[in-house]
Amino acid sequence: MKQERLTLTIVTPEKTVISGKAVDSVTLPSFGGEMGILPGHASYVVQLKEGILRYHDGPHREIFAVLSGFAEIHLNKVMILAEAAELATEVDEERAKQSYRKAKESVNARGADLDLDEANAALRRAAARLKAAELKRSARR
Repeated sequence: MKQERLTLTIVTPEKTVISGKAVDSVTLPSFGGEMGILPGHASYVVQLKEGILRYHDGPHREIFAVLSGFAEIHLNKVMILAEAAELATEVDEERAKQSYRKAKESVNARGADLDLDEANAALRRAAARLKAAELKRSARR
């Protein structure tokens, strides 16, 4: 008997990152917490927050930094519509560290002309990219 699989698509405003990839499971960062999706999952639409998206394809695992958006789960199809999605292997870890430090300094500065919401969003984006790079590095060990 053939095992059911999910079909994963990840789209950003700039490009289609993955289109119709058959996978065994997907884990995504929702505002309600980390959400695991397996074949047969109930239909669902969820808002994504900045964080780590993972998928498993047999023994193969990929990690992405996802920067907010939405996910639709319906009939074993997972459609991710994200502001940005970056494969962990493509994240420049040093640049991510610099972005994180700069964003943290901006949040701590709290100047009169600072948009605190935007500064906090930049900090969350930088943290997601840094986490993806660290997870990929630790997976190689």
